[in-house]
Amino acid sequence: MFVDSLVDKLAEHPAQRMRFVARDGTTLVKTYGETHDDAVRLMSELRDSGLRPGDLVGLLGPNSYEWILADLALLALGCVPVAIPAENRHEPAEIGAFVERYRLAALLVTRPLPGEAGLPAATAVLSERPVKLGPARHDDVPALPPGVRTIAFSSGTAGTQKGLMLTDDGIANTVELSARAWRVTTDDDILIVMPYSNFQQRYLTYLAIWTGCAATVVPPEIMFQTLKVVEPTIILGPPSFFEVLHNRVMAADPAERMDKGRGWLSMYGSRVRLMYTGSAPVPPAMVTLFQQLGAPLYEIYGSTEIGWIAMNVPGAARAGTAGRPVDGVTVELGDGGEVVVRAQRQQVAGYVYEGVETQDAVFLPDGRIVTGDLGVLEDGFLRLTGRKNNVIITRSGVKINPAELEAGIERAFPGVRAMVALPDGAALLACVVWLDDPGKAAEVEAHITRMNADHEPSHRIATTLVRPAEELTVESGLLTRNFKIDRGAVRRTVWTSENG
Repeated sequence: MFVDSLVDKLAEHPAQRMRFVARDGTTLVKTYGETHDDAVRLMSELRDSGLRPGDLVGLLGPNSYEWILADLALLALGCVPVAIPAENRHEPAEIGAFVERYRLAALLVTRPLPGEAGLPAATAVLSERPVKLGPARHDDVPALPPGVRTIAFSSGTAGTQKGLMLTDDGIANTVELSARAWRVTTDDDILIVMPYSNFQQRYLTYLAIWTGCAATVVPPEIMFQTLKVVEPTIILGPPSFFEVLHNRVMAADPAERMDKGRGWLSMYGSRVRLMYTGSAPVPPAMVTLFQQLGAPLYEIYGSTEIGWIAMNVPGAARAGTAGRPVDGVTVELGDGGEVVVRAQRQQVAGYVYEGVETQDAVFLPDGRIVTGDLGVLEDGFLRLTGRKNNVIITRSGVKINPAELEAGIERAFPGVRAMVALPDGAALLACVVWLDDPGKAAEVEAHITRMNADHEPSHRIATTLVRPAEELTVESGLLTRNFKIDRGAVRRTVWTSENG
């Protein structure tokens, strides 16, 4: 089994290291040898506490050494880690409720809690060692298909959060494919920024361990203050990781843009050899600019259900596309251009807890998987054009892909951090625009007016709401933990509050 062997794999490169940077800038460094020994000790404590292979064990808390150490120890024990996406939860009663909701044998949290009330006996704080748990729960546990080794949750931007059952073979395939395509060596250092409850960040850690390269974990709040110091070689992240530089360059004097841009690239460190972005609409102009500056930024596309679907790589890349389908994956376009995938080694066996009612519509009987994304194929390269469930249908039956409208405005104004087009029942369309400089609201509105003149009446934006970019945070609820715009939250909180 692949994930079972990760703790043993640590011992093959004992001098390699993981780094964990805290918000105050302090750094914890752990060699792989130390991590191996710590994991073996934790395995003993968990085993002595009554955990056994097959037990579902929750993991909860912000990124930390304790989080990934527990994940590795549980996998090596044959337990099934359940990565709960509630990094900022700290009320004991609320945390204790996860044990019942997900029918867990135990729950491990990464930091001390403010009180004991409401905590079930089968809960332990990983910073308090040795770990001791009360009686584990083994009744009313969901039956998992063979090969399932961990459970993660989707971001919920599609309307329903889903519990995803990840398989050992699927995880191994994603790690092996990445190691080959990116030519990972022991000289590499993989950056991890987003929460471990997002499976991609855990898989990147497994990739580092498997290949013997380093891994560095940095809080998103201090990422740009830290990268010059930690000097990663491989960076994966949403477009917001890279829009900072793009917007700065485009705001500079045209005669100085390229020279200044090359200097500003230092914000990512001096050792970066691969930059990948995806998980949200990627402005092609941004990728092109990075490549003109000599930076190795490429678009990539995948899903937790499947793993990587398509990627650009050096020597085989096309800006504005997600790249060619990866080895073992076949892509076809279904109704309306929906991306449908057949994977030889898919990453997920199905859904559990939440989203089960949608499983048959996603995992088709013939082995294909429906992604919900829209795209076109151009000479073997896949270009994504939007999300099927975001398509707006007017009262006259016209279908509008809001991503196309949004991209037009975002390309025209580098200071636009994000835009969301919405149906405005009383009129035609409406949009919410977040600006780095709200003082440019009139310019954006004037551009939308000009853009409307080139569109059919059904595609014209009747109402524009300008908001400050500062409100786009995970804490505000407008971004998911993956830094994607939550369109439902925008409609419920921003649009409704402004328009009743």
